[in-house]
Amino acid sequence: MVHLHITSWVLAIILALYVGHGYKNGQNVKVAHMILRLLYFVILGTGLYIFIDLPKDNMPSDLKMLYNIKMGLGIIMLGVFEYFTVSSKKKRKMLIPATIFTILILALLYLGFRLPLNFDFFA
Repeated sequence: MVHLHITSWVLAIILALYVGHGYKNGQNVKVAHMILRLLYFVILGTGLYIFIDLPKDNMPSDLKMLYNIKMGLGIIMLGVFEYFTVSSKKKRKMLIPATIFTILILALLYLGFRLPLNFDFFA
């Protein structure tokens, strides 16, 4: 399930950048935007499944807190995806949405790779 989750958010990042760039250039990217919105549900579903399936019985409280923070940031990130694409659709300045998008992606990647469920990049 972790692989499906990672694949879906990688696709969502690529698609969000494509949709944002397409709207900025006046292209018709409505179908790609709808596919991106479907990916939100895949990301949310797989993330919830992974979160619920965690063995929390013998887990230290600091790890539980980090998993809860990651889950909260992940849900916020889904809203930021939509904020990013809709802001580009409405031809707004993209500095704030792009900054929030980048900071949240980096925070989620750090937490995701730092926690023991995934790859051990920061050991």
